[in-house]
Amino acid sequence: MQKNWKILLFSLSLTLGLFSCKKNPPQYPTTYSNDDFMEYSQKFNRELKDLELEKINDYTRNHPEDYLYTNAGFYMTRTRMDSAYRVQDFDTIQFDYELSNLQDDVIYSFDEIGNQTMVLGQSPMIQGLEYGLKRMSEGENAIILIPSSLGYGVSGDGDKIGTDQPLKIELRLNEILNHEN
Repeated sequence: MQKNWKILLFSLSLTLGLFSCKKNPPQYPTTYSNDDFMEYSQKFNRELKDLELEKINDYTRNHPEDYLYTNAGFYMTRTRMDSAYRVQDFDTIQFDYELSNLQDDVIYSFDEIGNQTMVLGQSPMIQGLEYGLKRMSEGENAIILIPSSLGYGVSGDGDKIGTDQPLKIELRLNEILNHEN
């Protein structure tokens, strides 16, 4: 009886072992096509850019200021083009500005932001602001209209400026404290 019991136990464990040791097929890395995502992303960004530029164009048509489109992708009121010295990288400048949306609602006022002293090209600032300052001379005022890609982009500022928000910036370049040649 004990021999039958051993044979039964051995047969059972052999059967379980054969069925449970089934080989798994090899796992290959999953491949994804980035083409669909890239196409979608490019289309989305083109549509966003077109939409923002249309909003900015509407703003320029409905306001009396004379705006010029720049190669950097934003609009700016005329500045003195004949000035002897325009701001350049590494110049220490003193300026102030105010941020508004395209409905002319002030987001951050001149008083909230305060007077800024920075070395151009060495201090953190949004691209549109830096591009605008580089087109100005000491004592000039200008208004720039920037798409979100030159402002706070898809993240906003985490407070009052939302995602993908074009901005109006009233800018005053008060003084160039030194000229770095």
